[in-house]
Amino acid sequence: MKKNDTGRGGTGTGASDSARSGVGTGRGTGRGTGTGTGRSQRAPEDVPPFPQVGRYLLLRRLGQGGMGVVYAAYDPDLDRKVALKLLHPNHQRESEEARSRLMREAQAMARVSHPNVIPVFDVGIWGDQVFVAMELVDGGTLGTWLKESKRSWSEVLDYYLQAGRGLQAAHDAGLVHRDFKPANVLVSRAGRVYVTDFGLARQVGDAPEAATTPEEAEVLQSADRRMLETTLTEAGLLVGTPNYMSPEQFRGTTLDARTDQFSFCAALYGALFGARPFDPGSLKAYASSSRGVEEAEGTQSLGGTAPLTAKGPAAPPPVLIREPPRDVKVPAWVRQAVLRGLSLDADARFASMRTLLDALSQEQRQGRRKRWASATGAMAVSLAVASGVAWQQSQVCADAGALMDDVWTSDAKARLESAFRSTGKPFAEAMAFRTVQVLENYAGAWKQQRVQACEQTRVQGVVAEDQFDRQVVCLERRRKDLRSTVELLAGADAAVVEKAVDVAHALPALHDCEDVGSLAEQQRRPSDPALRDEIEKLEGKLSEVRAQVDAGRYPAALAAAAPLESAVLATNFLPLRAELRFHLGWLKEQTGDSPAASQLLSRAVFDAEAGRADRLKVSILNKLLYVEDGQKHFDPAANWGALAEATLQRLGGEPVLEADVKVNQANLAASQDHLDEAITRLGEARALYEKALPPQHPKRARTLFLLGRMTLAAGKSKEALPLLEESLKQTEAAVGPLHPDMARRHGLLSLALRELKEDARALPHAQATADLYKALHGADSPRYAEALDEVGMCQLGMKRYDDALKTYEQALALKRKALPADDEALQPSYDGVGQALLGLGRARDSVEPLQQAVSFASAPADALAESGFALARALYQTGRPPEARGEATRARGRFTEAGMEERVGEVDTWLKSLPAERTPPPARKPPRARRR
Repeated sequence: MKKNDTGRGGTGTGASDSARSGVGTGRGTGRGTGTGTGRSQRAPEDVPPFPQVGRYLLLRRLGQGGMGVVYAAYDPDLDRKVALKLLHPNHQRESEEARSRLMREAQAMARVSHPNVIPVFDVGIWGDQVFVAMELVDGGTLGTWLKESKRSWSEVLDYYLQAGRGLQAAHDAGLVHRDFKPANVLVSRAGRVYVTDFGLARQVGDAPEAATTPEEAEVLQSADRRMLETTLTEAGLLVGTPNYMSPEQFRGTTLDARTDQFSFCAALYGALFGARPFDPGSLKAYASSSRGVEEAEGTQSLGGTAPLTAKGPAAPPPVLIREPPRDVKVPAWVRQAVLRGLSLDADARFASMRTLLDALSQEQRQGRRKRWASATGAMAVSLAVASGVAWQQSQVCADAGALMDDVWTSDAKARLESAFRSTGKPFAEAMAFRTVQVLENYAGAWKQQRVQACEQTRVQGVVAEDQFDRQVVCLERRRKDLRSTVELLAGADAAVVEKAVDVAHALPALHDCEDVGSLAEQQRRPSDPALRDEIEKLEGKLSEVRAQVDAGRYPAALAAAAPLESAVLATNFLPLRAELRFHLGWLKEQTGDSPAASQLLSRAVFDAEAGRADRLKVSILNKLLYVEDGQKHFDPAANWGALAEATLQRLGGEPVLEADVKVNQANLAASQDHLDEAITRLGEARALYEKALPPQHPKRARTLFLLGRMTLAAGKSKEALPLLEESLKQTEAAVGPLHPDMARRHGLLSLALRELKEDARALPHAQATADLYKALHGADSPRYAEALDEVGMCQLGMKRYDDALKTYEQALALKRKALPADDEALQPSYDGVGQALLGLGRARDSVEPLQQAVSFASAPADALAESGFALARALYQTGRPPEARGEATRARGRFTEAGMEERVGEVDTWLKSLPAERTPPPARKPPRARRR
């Protein structure tokens, strides 16, 4: 085994607030019911047009919009009510696009599993009608809930935070909703909030819609308020709802998660302040001016006084965000967060939905203050500060995040994207987009954390100066880490581009710099300014080494790290020494010197322990576990793993580090053939990663893949299948559909399906692997030829012998052109050609390629056994029984060696079926001559 590969309510789209899909109370309140009157007699349009769709029995209509009609329905198989969404009859007659859109909605919702997103139970086709079955929510829409009674700001914020978490889950799955508004959010009577209506959702970074057309302008200048609240979805029109649409939607440029952030804040502004954030009467001007935002020189004033300016021959009309009413009691920090989310420049918004929700979360703000207070003991907060001084302090903190502006810049982003594109790799665009997203989130979170750290000390007075200094030092190191990573990626070659998402995600965690308690425990930096400067300089060098290591540039990293040793030792700063030895040890392992790696990493453990750098210590111990396992030093490896676990217990609350250790402990168990223990460890790691990391994080997909592979190796093909299928989905979300990792995922999934005798299901995955390797390595590459072997295996299993023969002959021709004649990689192709010919009844023609297949003595025993058994059958059919028996007997021995008892039995059965060999009669003695 190799080491390193290693929800809940129902709805639909387009329904109005008063009759919303997926909502059914049966009461006459108008709160999202399907009746709207409270009378027992249903209106004619509420009666379903037919009694049943598939297995679902239609009960009543709940609501409809421009695209879909939603019915309450009963599922007799599972004995439950569901919300069943069908196309509106008008659209059903119109085009395939309407059906495709409903199917896209179902697929988008199915990709998101979260308590605040409506889950999809089933999707199918009934006649020519697409249907989607979803959970039925007993309640109404968020818009209806807001109108039912006067809500406090905290109630409103609580419900919107739930909705925001649903949006974040969609973003984590790589989706942009594009039509967030109160009418597309459901509220159950129990108080749970569900985001729904993913009919306009698209993959992040999908091609943009067209910019505003004359038809759209007519809608935008309409005085009918309902038009401004209606989703625009017709062909040729922009998509979204005008009162909530972002500038980039009006412009028709590429959208990302910040688009939903703008819509979310527009809706939240209206809910909190009872007014729109911008004047609906100015909507046409808003749409027109938005097109110039990308080239804007200035920025809009959130106070409502400064116009937006842009480059070009004519400046757009001014666009003003209304100042929130001061007579509405909403905390300042909520106002500020909402207004920032409404920035017309997407770059000025929060880095992600998650950071916006964190800024809005009162609970988290209070929780942080409690932790800060705990960390500083009984420190008093002085409130008697002159207003002028307070203003100066707040301004100092407002600028604190600007330190990041020379690291992650538009120029750096452009250089990165250009470097990625220049490789010409088919996955380069997807990797650039995903990598930029990770880096932008990191830079945005850094800026927010740097400002907060300043405010805690300089404004709020809840963190002591010496602790603030430690936070600043930590954050400055993280800034250097980001700079080194950005510079490396901006000069990336194809090999680095392939790893780029991993490199970005490998940036050291920022939350370490919030943990003032842990920072206080580490070795204090020297007071000598010159020595402190030297340490900071060396840390910058080590940041460069770390980036090279993460990118897999091991020789270059080793060449950069080795000369630093004497200078690092001279500082006598133990955390720095531990870090250098950590990198040197791992580089020794990666360049083939495992004993030296063990020695360096062991010394690094003691340095980290003496320097009280516990997180670093766990990482070092985990590498030691890996290195000792690779040398088959199983007991020392287990001991290092146990020490890592003990250190984690002392640290507490480090799920990612804990999961990292469990993955290598699983590898250790697998190395000793303890597959059940390995599977258990990987299951624990999977749960920890799912708790701490977003769905698109590559560690989640990789751990699922490793878990599926080990489960398959344990002979549990049926249990492995869903793990491998989910790994395929998560890998695509992490790195895109054309990445080499996708070829490996498709390949193992094909193998698992073949193990289950489902060759027809396996074939598309095998073909996907071949197509990817052809695109990645070329049509003449051995990798493509090897992938064709797997395609041929599926075709053989389906008895498509003509297709299999063509596939294997193509693979064999490619290999013979690229490889030596005795290369073991040719064996499967010779075998496949022979097996296909045998299946076609051409036994005589099959003998030669099968003899070639069994001639590769170093090939795996199971492969040689299969070829030998096929050769035996071919020989028998061509009238050579003795040779056939000999080949079958040898094949039996190889099947036994491979532990394939079922195949041993098949050989025995075949041998017994052969006619008994005739024993020639004994030679008759010549007659004796008679005596005369």
